[in-house]
Amino acid sequence: MKIRPITFLVALVCLGLGQAYAEDTPETEAVDSAPETLPDPDAIIIEGDKVQVYLDRKLKSIGNASLISGQQEVYGDTIEYDVQNEELHVIGNVRLETKGGRIKGPELRLKPAESIGEMKNPSFEMDSQFANLPQFGTSGNKRQDNDNLVYSTDNTTPLTQQNIEDSGYAPGLSRRQGASRGDATGVVFEGPSRKRLKNARYTTCEVGADDWFVRAKELELDDYTKTGTARNARVEFQGVPILWTPWINFSFMNQRKTGLLAPTWGTTSRSGFEFLVPFYWNIAPDMDATFGTRYLSKRGMQYQGEFRYLNEDYQGTANIEYLPSDTSTGENRYYAKFAHLHDFHNGWTAAYNLEKVSDDKYFSEMSTRIVTTSRVNLPQQAYVNYADENWTFNALVQKYQTLDGINYPLQRLPQLTLTGDDEWGPFDVKLFTQWANFDRDNDAISTRATLSGGALDTLVTGKRLVAYPSISLPMARPYGYITPKLGLHYTQYQVDNGDFKLYDSDGNLTMDSAYQSQSRTLPIFSIDSGLYFDRDVRIVKNRYTQTLEPRLYYVYIPYRDQSLIPVYDSSLSDLNMGSLFLENQFTGQDRINNANQLTLAATSRMISKKTGEQRMAVTLGQRYYFADERVYLPGVNPRSGDTSDIIGELTARLLNHWNLDVFGQYNTDRSVYIRKNISARYNPEPGKVLNLGYRYTEDRLEQINISGQWPLGKGWYGLGRWNYSLRENQPIEGIAGLEYDAGCWQARTVMQRVSTATADANYALYFQLELGGLASIGQNPLKLLNRAIPGYTSSSLIPDSYQ
Repeated sequence: MKIRPITFLVALVCLGLGQAYAEDTPETEAVDSAPETLPDPDAIIIEGDKVQVYLDRKLKSIGNASLISGQQEVYGDTIEYDVQNEELHVIGNVRLETKGGRIKGPELRLKPAESIGEMKNPSFEMDSQFANLPQFGTSGNKRQDNDNLVYSTDNTTPLTQQNIEDSGYAPGLSRRQGASRGDATGVVFEGPSRKRLKNARYTTCEVGADDWFVRAKELELDDYTKTGTARNARVEFQGVPILWTPWINFSFMNQRKTGLLAPTWGTTSRSGFEFLVPFYWNIAPDMDATFGTRYLSKRGMQYQGEFRYLNEDYQGTANIEYLPSDTSTGENRYYAKFAHLHDFHNGWTAAYNLEKVSDDKYFSEMSTRIVTTSRVNLPQQAYVNYADENWTFNALVQKYQTLDGINYPLQRLPQLTLTGDDEWGPFDVKLFTQWANFDRDNDAISTRATLSGGALDTLVTGKRLVAYPSISLPMARPYGYITPKLGLHYTQYQVDNGDFKLYDSDGNLTMDSAYQSQSRTLPIFSIDSGLYFDRDVRIVKNRYTQTLEPRLYYVYIPYRDQSLIPVYDSSLSDLNMGSLFLENQFTGQDRINNANQLTLAATSRMISKKTGEQRMAVTLGQRYYFADERVYLPGVNPRSGDTSDIIGELTARLLNHWNLDVFGQYNTDRSVYIRKNISARYNPEPGKVLNLGYRYTEDRLEQINISGQWPLGKGWYGLGRWNYSLRENQPIEGIAGLEYDAGCWQARTVMQRVSTATADANYALYFQLELGGLASIGQNPLKLLNRAIPGYTSSSLIPDSYQ
């Protein structure tokens, strides 16, 4: 929950009036004529139906009286100015106009030179609204995250999720800005920088729509320190007080300040009702901390802390959560994350990122974010980097905590990588070298599944050295290019625990052997080439540039037996338009495919002549093999046929507000699709979006994804997402919600169901009330909606023209 303070008179009650003077003239009727020259900007101009001057001591304007000083204007039935005592007295229909606002009242008394005075029963109007102001707690304001302090956005602590969440920003849109208003029983000016208001109210609702107010029994504003103090403050919604605090001190310039942040609450099926109260500590301009207590009705009290620091040369965060004696499990549960980045200058940097949880089900039971609940490996790593114009160096130490008990990545203790890139005349010369020591977690299991459904049983570890120098000759013209490249890939292995057993999908033992220490040397030759053609075309009344871009890519790599080389970090790349043009179809360094192959692809684009925007692009590509596949991963059947699957991509940005993206991988030998991804979006205007998606990968997944936001009429919007696995016949994530926009306030409620990687599904309920950008009460679902519904726009950001 975010409540932001009342600072509405900062710009409205500053009456820095200069000294006045009047010549000794008799009473005259006001002449309604414009001066020929501009007046002195420091002078006070007093006008009215009648202007009276008394012995150079008093000046009085009667009837339609006005006083103008700089950018401030004062109007009233009668204006009296005591020159000797420098006192201003305005009586009847008083109206003070400043840049951006107006104050009205029955009477104003003021000593301009000392800025001491008062106005009774003032009411005010502002041409703008206060937004993104500090939170409203009992002794402080919002911790600021738009400063330079760094925090990790993937941190899963509720301190970060609930109190620093994105406000629903939509590219190209900003929160609707309208007028705001308020009143008080009196305002007292206590010097050049201090004002005190009594019984003050503030709202962004239009006159006649008193849906909500922020009230304060007494409000003191200090322009010098840019702080305010409110006593007996509360928020009223539909006449009902929904938040109260006896005292609050805040910064009305949106600066960081120590104090309590607004609490948040919500409910989940696994943890029950939860209530979080955070406290912000502004330690220094480059250092702060947030502490929180989070009550979970089914688990007990959880304690949280986050520490952040920033220096010219380094920055970092530390996050800790601790739940003693979980009432559901009886165990002490915790989460910890520490991250640091350091710049040593002259190209040298270093960092670490450490994460750990107490148990495998921590995220699935304590979080509702699908990105978090699906995590099964937590990194524990540190690195040192160096980079200059030609060379880069990386030293990495990396381990993981595995949560599912199955997927145990190899540890790199350490891994050293050196790369170089330089130009020798017309040639481009590159060098890649790497040395790595691979180890395993003590709890790692020896058996892991293969891509063909079998199993590989091994706990192999060891060391690997890679060196890959290459040289290429780029030759480019406006109509095309050709780039021949020659390289030599050398790899050396020192293997430990090399025994392995390979089983097929039926559980039969197919190989019982041992990986061997050895070296491998492979020359690699490739030629990349492409052409560019274009023409002008007309479709209906629109003119386009149509392109045709054919591309040929040839690779030759001789065969080397690699069956007894361990697989530390290699896997088979997904076949797509990018991997069609790679030398090696395997990631990592442990498998280098034999190749005598040619890739042919063609792209055609439709580009608007008027805007330069690409409206449509179609690409087709296929690889042709002139040699059989003889290098493959353990347990994987070698390729059959002399062509790869056909890859196709289509991207369309249509004039009727439809966007379409299609990807397909088609196997010509079996006449079946291996992969299909189809996504469509209809987004005619902000607040109207419909997303349709379908994903299919043979023998792995088949999912549909439907999401959208749509107006239901009279300020109501429907929200929803349904992500369903057709293969498992069960939902992955479901979201349903309603949002209401009343103009000066918005309300939204969202129900979420999310499947987890290490436990059963979790349910969460969100409710949020936004009061004109000034206050946000409840648990914020905007980050969830932005992720789950691509193109979602908060109703507070939708322009009035689309309402």
